[in-house]
Amino acid sequence: MVSQRRTLRERGLLALRLLLLAVVVAVLARPALRSETAVAVLAEPHDAVVILDASASMELRDADGVSVGERALERLDTLLDSLPPGSRVGLCTNDPRGPQVELQPVAEGAGAIRGALDAWGEGGPRRGAWTLAEALARASAMLDEDRGLPRVVYALGDETARGLGSLPPVVGGAITVIPVPVDASAGGAHVGIAELSWEPAPELDPRAVRVRALIQSHQSGPGSGSESGSGSGSGSGSDADAELEIGAALEIDGEVVATTRVLLPPGDRVLAEFNHVLADADEGAARARVRLLDREEDALRIDDRRHLWLSASEVVDVMVVNGDPSETRVNDEIFFLATALGQSELGERVEVRALAPEQLEGRLREEGAAALASVDLLILANVRAPPAELAPLLVGAVDAGMGLWITAGDRVSAADYNARLEPVLPLLLREAVYAGTAPGRTEARSEALAPVELSHPIFQGSAGEAGPGGDLDLGATRTRRMFLLEPDADSGADIAVAFSSGAPALISAEHGRGRVALLTTSIDRDWGDLPLRPGFVPLVTRTVQWLAGSQGAGGAEQVAVGAAKVLGESAPYVVTTPEGRSVPVAPKPGEPAVFEDTDLPGHYLARLRASEGAAGSAGSAPTGEAVERFVVVVDPRESDTSVVEVAEAPALAEGEQTRVTIHEPRWRELALVMLLLLGLESALRMRRLR
Repeated sequence: MVSQRRTLRERGLLALRLLLLAVVVAVLARPALRSETAVAVLAEPHDAVVILDASASMELRDADGVSVGERALERLDTLLDSLPPGSRVGLCTNDPRGPQVELQPVAEGAGAIRGALDAWGEGGPRRGAWTLAEALARASAMLDEDRGLPRVVYALGDETARGLGSLPPVVGGAITVIPVPVDASAGGAHVGIAELSWEPAPELDPRAVRVRALIQSHQSGPGSGSESGSGSGSGSGSDADAELEIGAALEIDGEVVATTRVLLPPGDRVLAEFNHVLADADEGAARARVRLLDREEDALRIDDRRHLWLSASEVVDVMVVNGDPSETRVNDEIFFLATALGQSELGERVEVRALAPEQLEGRLREEGAAALASVDLLILANVRAPPAELAPLLVGAVDAGMGLWITAGDRVSAADYNARLEPVLPLLLREAVYAGTAPGRTEARSEALAPVELSHPIFQGSAGEAGPGGDLDLGATRTRRMFLLEPDADSGADIAVAFSSGAPALISAEHGRGRVALLTTSIDRDWGDLPLRPGFVPLVTRTVQWLAGSQGAGGAEQVAVGAAKVLGESAPYVVTTPEGRSVPVAPKPGEPAVFEDTDLPGHYLARLRASEGAAGSAGSAPTGEAVERFVVVVDPRESDTSVVEVAEAPALAEGEQTRVTIHEPRWRELALVMLLLLGLESALRMRRLR
């Protein structure tokens, strides 16, 4: 009987050892299952660069609190384990300062990539507004060497327009782009502050300000899930179709001074308004922040707060030169412009002075550069070009930081402007034409405006004013005449508004420390009906704000996370960051100082280093001290997590004997089974020895 039991134990131990041997062989073979949810990789050896999305939208979290960025790292881990032997792999991100790993054999490269990402994650990736497409140039450069193997870019990101939706299927005709989607729709709907603006409210109090926050509900994808974490109240709930009650608070220097609640329909936006009287102690400017209340469970928290510098007394000095005055107000060149400024949200923050061209020329001859020293923005409305001997004074003023807006008309000569103001013109003027005029064609009656470029700095944050198509209520505008411009791909000019033909209507450029805009049609009714359209007021407001550098933030510029801030002087500065660090900034010889440490949203204060030790409050400066204030903000475009259709990787040529397949490694699970069998084998052997 004992012999039979021993035989049974030996047979069981033998079977267990045979099973263990089979598992060891399977683990060494590194098996993988084919699955539609796994990472798609090329089946044969190839050179690959992985692009990892580091933008702000990757902070979107699902119901388990796991972010899209964390899911992307999991998929990256799977991808690295799936690459076939003989491949090389490298890494880059769309953050220009993110980690980069050059191409290495996959065994070493996978470890180098994991190590680089671990080190990067310790400080926390900064969440800027970079599209995945912005990393393609770096990835292509890494794949520049052609070893005769397929070259592939694996892009890991969310299925948004700025994520995987921004990528082409092929780069340079030779590099295949394979999207590796990370599901962003699991986070469901979320709420954020899309815009924050303010204006003085003198009708309430001489030091009163009115702050407006545009709160927006975002859907993460078609048929996305319910909104969780809504505020308490009758409008709260988990139903995605239900109206949400959202609370918001205004903070001044860290203290809550006002709260409000608004009802927000799903997928819609609503304004929350605060009125506040600044204390007399708020010298210069006060730090302000608006944040959403009761949003701890919001799927995307980075847009739940925005910052401003507030001031009760800051005024933008605008000088308007009227090139075609008229005793009849509605026929005057600047009548509609002045009316728009008076009706805009700028209100009393703008001081407008109107001059005739002869008056401007007289001041320039008498005072020289001092005539424009205090001017924030100079508008030349259908004005003949300044005399050749005076034009350098305008160019110098722009270079020193003054804004310049040139609007077209009958008195504008292309030859004179090109000869005298060429250094600051966004593009050279060609000729004034009637709409639709071309050789062999009859004259058209008018030409429409295309939707505005919402990505242009002039319209950044204008989602509350633009319609669904981005037309800013300008879609019905009809223009009869406009100036054509000479194309120049190297000019650095940006089109803010174009005609339906593609010709620029409003084009801008930066020169030195100043900004310039050119309106290629008239700002009155002579060449079109632009000033009669509802969108004319916001168009004027946004353009004046951008040219004057105010950006609607208490004279403080808004800078996107990760973007550089060009300071006003070619001198050393000390910049105080939101967490209280003092960062020294040294300029390059002959160039303005540039501050690049804009990783955190919040208030920044730049002082010339010579006056670093002067006394003053956190938000103000002693008399005579050179100070620049700016805020760093999360780009509102990153809040749009709606899912778009992503193009699949193209099929590879049959002659390459390769194919795109799906691999999901399973050797780790088998390794765990092997360890379990080893434990059982040891237990049986110990029992046998007893």
